[in-house]
Amino acid sequence: MAWVSYERVNRGTGVSGKYGESMRVPERWQIRVDSPLTPKNQILVGVSTTIGVKWGSAHWEFPSLKAMEFDLSPDTEDGMRWMLTVQYYEPPPGKRVKENGIPEDIWERSGGSTSIPAFADKDGNIITNAAKDPIEGLEKEREETSWTLTKYYESESTMNSHIAAYAGKVHSGTWAGGAPKTWKCYFKGAKAQSISKLDGDDDAGKLEFIESRWEFRYEPDTWKLMPWDVGFMELVSGERKTITGNDGKPVKQPVALNSNGTKKSPGTAPSVVNNGAGVDVYLTADWSTALGTPALI
Repeated sequence: MAWVSYERVNRGTGVSGKYGESMRVPERWQIRVDSPLTPKNQILVGVSTTIGVKWGSAHWEFPSLKAMEFDLSPDTEDGMRWMLTVQYYEPPPGKRVKENGIPEDIWERSGGSTSIPAFADKDGNIITNAAKDPIEGLEKEREETSWTLTKYYESESTMNSHIAAYAGKVHSGTWAGGAPKTWKCYFKGAKAQSISKLDGDDDAGKLEFIESRWEFRYEPDTWKLMPWDVGFMELVSGERKTITGNDGKPVKQPVALNSNGTKKSPGTAPSVVNNGAGVDVYLTADWSTALGTPALI
């Protein structure tokens, strides 16, 4: 019980299309077997091993159209001939197939706005009052941008290693048009998925994989903390001392400090800690290779 021969037939084939949708091209093969008792799964194996059709196989005349559906049914009542019909069309997102049989990853972009604290003007100058004191409690609206990645894994251990390596970290280099430390990675969840195989190895068997979701948020000022370098104590010859006012009593408002810990001259505006560099509070990582670089097309 096996294949005897096969031939491509034109009956029932053609090209159809509609604006805004993918063209569809059905192709048909008549398969001859040596026994009416030939198991259907044995006939199916030849679809990929003999004819060469697998999920996502490109059409030979329309390479952008892929093999996405098939139908295998008797073509004669004696069960000696079978008709294979394969539907080729442009696969939608989430159904574009990689060589390993699982879907290609999908990038999506989103945006919005949010209110954030404001302490500098559009040119980066600290907003102060006439006495050069920074004005606190200000807010401004800012455009938010983010990327979402649906990533498919064959291995749960690979996904877990990516979570450990990248989730909650900021990118160490340039990525998606942003400077170092402006993109932060979030792991959002995962679930198991399965499809039927069509690969000549375990046709109609189950191919299991994992669908995971990731989010990447952009912070143009980097993901550092930027606190003012102010306090009630100063460093004098390496010793901490209370800052006192003209009356000799401890000050009641924090005083701007120099980078060496001494108090600044009265009336001098404070700067951000670490000479304006702020503080890194997130670990860094480079996920460009493991998770990719975003693109919509």
